[in-house]
Amino acid sequence: MELRNIKTFIHAAETESFTAAALREGYAQSTVTQQIQTLERELNAQLFIRSGRRVSLSSAGRELLRFARRMTALEQETLAKFHGTAEPAGSFFIGIIETLATSRYMTQIAAFMRNYPKVQLHVCVDTAPRLRRALVQGNVDLVILLDRMNENAQLRILHRCRSEVQFIAASNSAYVGHPIRLEELVNAPWILTERGTNYRKKLEDDLAERQLTLNERMEIGTSKTIIDFVEAGLGVSLLPAITVADAVHCGRLAVLNVTNYQIRMDLQILAADERWLPPPLALLAADVAAGWS
Repeated sequence: MELRNIKTFIHAAETESFTAAALREGYAQSTVTQQIQTLERELNAQLFIRSGRRVSLSSAGRELLRFARRMTALEQETLAKFHGTAEPAGSFFIGIIETLATSRYMTQIAAFMRNYPKVQLHVCVDTAPRLRRALVQGNVDLVILLDRMNENAQLRILHRCRSEVQFIAASNSAYVGHPIRLEELVNAPWILTERGTNYRKKLEDDLAERQLTLNERMEIGTSKTIIDFVEAGLGVSLLPAITVADAVHCGRLAVLNVTNYQIRMDLQILAADERWLPPPLALLAADVAAGWS
């Protein structure tokens, strides 16, 4: 069996599409079909169940996938062993949630790119659930997110750190400078992230248990714009502490002292459990995590 055929098989299995596998490999779709057919003849087994443009693994395909990942991991580990002193290089796909993409922790990624000019990163900004799925499917190699812990046997946690989500307002807001209860704050005009954002959903779920609702005035998809609007006095909001740290430090925003409610989540760097992590990505993950302390 040729490793190139094995790699194509893995990509087709992860994306459930010969077309997507061809795009990832830079092949014509007919080439992918031929490679899969070659594997099926060599193993005397049908690896995929075809259904229109989509494909799904057969029982034999699922069994092969475990061996295929071990084979490619061994190849990469062998190459890394004999090229271990080389400068980090390669093209990789990482995923990050929007509130982290606009935070000061991106400076760690920027510094990494300056230090290792032979590394090329393709960054996907999306929600935590979608990034987890992309990681499992092989569409990204590493994800950086802020979320509640979500056990998944297909993923492994490389780094983890607890992080607070904070209530914020303009520095001259009447809510600043004294303790306030959540029941009082819900009546303020709110500027919120898009519906379904993990910390917004937790807040709304907890409020529902208390039979409370937010006075939603505006919904905005980017945290940077939320910060600008809150600074302008248009309402209060809720964002991760790491996202608002710079704005609070320079006095643009103030953190509210909500005495009877708090949200904490986990900063997490995740990789796929069965896929070998290339040294440049392990180094990037360590650099980003070092900025969390």
